Amino acid sequence: MNDYWGIPEKEYEISILQFAKQQLSDSGYCVLSEKVEVCSGAGALTLTAIIKTDRGPVGLYIHDGPRQRKKRGAPIIKVLRLLPEMKKVEDLRKFVITHQDDFHIILAPENMDLRDKAEKELLEIYSTLYDSKIRDLYETDLSSAADVLRVRLRKEFKAYSLSC
Repeated sequence: MNDYWGIPEKEYEISILQFAKQQLSDSGYCVLSEKVEVCSGAGALTLTAIIKTDRGPVGLYIHDGPRQRKKRGAPIIKVLRLLPEMKKVEDLRKFVITHQDDFHIILAPENMDLRDKAEKELLEIYSTLYDSKIRDLYETDLSSAADVLRVRLRKEFKAYSLSC
């Protein structure tokens, strides 16, 4: 997306982090780009993003959904190191897909304190988003959760402007 907080270039582009712009800013983060994929049916969500921190850009990976919650509880949240060739969020997403079993090991940040701090803060921020935007869908009609979630995550998308 050219202007992350602006109008999506394509109809299917959606954002969840738009709803936490102030929380992210208060914690010292700015979303540079984001890719959200919502699987059909129950609405399993995968988010890949590039986030600017005070120590430079990092990658963010979140996987959540009804099965994840039933089997493991909390969503999977990983802060990742970006390789030099990862200029766009699509580059990070392709790497994650290509290395599904070990991307979190290969892209582990060198600064573990930064990783631990960021993962804790981003889990808190995502938990708030989950409670306000997703929880009720995962606990009720799973057959249409994906469609409703897509609409919610597109809602008010035009109202945001990038301010990093």
